[in-house]
Amino acid sequence: MDKKLILFDIDGTLYDHDKKIPESTMQALTMLKEAGHMLAIATGRAPFMVKPVLEETGIENFISFNGQYVYANGAVIYENPLKTDSLIQLEKHAFKHNHPIVFLTHDDLVANIDFHEHIKTSLGTLHMKHPRKASAFYNDNKIYQALLFQQSDEDELYDGMDDNIKFIRWHEVSRDVVPQNGSKMNGIKHLAEALNFDIIDTVAFGDGLNDIEMIRDSGIGVVMGNGHDALKAHADFITKNVDEDGIMYAVQQLNLIKEHHDE
Repeated sequence: MDKKLILFDIDGTLYDHDKKIPESTMQALTMLKEAGHMLAIATGRAPFMVKPVLEETGIENFISFNGQYVYANGAVIYENPLKTDSLIQLEKHAFKHNHPIVFLTHDDLVANIDFHEHIKTSLGTLHMKHPRKASAFYNDNKIYQALLFQQSDEDELYDGMDDNIKFIRWHEVSRDVVPQNGSKMNGIKHLAEALNFDIIDTVAFGDGLNDIEMIRDSGIGVVMGNGHDALKAHADFITKNVDEDGIMYAVQQLNLIKEHHDE
């Protein structure tokens, strides 16, 4: 059996809706490691938000910020921060429409407003508190991702405003802001090279709109049963829901693990 680089999104993929990793998923991860595969995380979360998952699963390598920050073999091997000029213009535009923004570095996040209900609501789904306010945070820090808080019927206010950035909706009141050339797949290419894997030997698991590129372009793209319909259109395999042993079902069906009675 060929050894694979297997990448997992976190929310809705490893984590169930209670932000817990199902027991069957933990078993599947152990069996994949025993089979000789290399495991990694590929998430929209910041590195400091990935640490608890790394500690729980024993996974060491990760792609964060939707591909803008890649960690392999004990070191950061790729960084793709947002351009400061783009963030300045975005913030000016957002202020005009009373839309707050949260800015994220590798180890921190701040809001450009004292409090907003949309920030509290959306970050609450990640079990995170409302961040503190800081002005012009981007002037002294590398910002790898921002969160823009606006409804979907307001997307056209921002789409196409800057060739250097793009928007990916992750919550009904918020969109990720990432570099135009950034994606989880871009991060996977850097990680695969560092770990000596060909792209054809990658397997990616995901459920959200920020997973489209990696599901479409990895060797095998697996979408959770609870995944977004637009993502499922790009899947090589659609598994069961995260809370219905979806990870274990997929790795069994794709013959990524050997049964215990096999030689």
